[in-house]
Amino acid sequence: MGIELTWEWLEGYPSLDFANTVIRRGWTEHELVTSADDLESWLDAAALPGPRPTSVDEDDLRAFLHLRDAALRLLRAAAGHGTWHESDVRTLNETLLGSPEVMVLGEEPGSLVSRAVGSPAPFTLLLARLAAAVRDVLAGPRADLALCDAPGCGQLFFQRRTNQAWCGPACGNRARVARHHSAGQG
Repeated sequence: MGIELTWEWLEGYPSLDFANTVIRRGWTEHELVTSADDLESWLDAAALPGPRPTSVDEDDLRAFLHLRDAALRLLRAAAGHGTWHESDVRTLNETLLGSPEVMVLGEEPGSLVSRAVGSPAPFTLLLARLAAAVRDVLAGPRADLALCDAPGCGQLFFQRRTNQAWCGPACGNRARVARHHSAGQG
């Protein structure tokens, strides 16, 4: 049974939307970006932290998945569900260093504009900006980062209240139904 490709945005944060391209159905994880066409679809739907590249290829797909996998593991670890690995930190940092940016003054008082150093390829710059979005979540005091552990979810989200256990009402309902069903089995 194939997974229908849909892009469910929980928060509109590029860091989480990037990591949440892996979903869970039941307790099995599924990759949503398996081809350059899937990546194109995601790029069309995502709130990107920079300009969308005009096209992507298989090399871009591999680079996207390599960075996403590291970001996903680091974000899950920060949410208390996994291990923080030095190799994942290295992947994130190498992506950031591969296309550095500086903040310069903008045209209006008080405004800043990010400018890439050199002339990186558009997809390389986009990956660096996604890595920066993940870095900012991981480096900040974000005690509200959580993993929805409802059956069929596994998405990362930011809690809107301290006791929020699921990313949304649908997941809360699924978790309660599953708990009720398992209690009736005993």
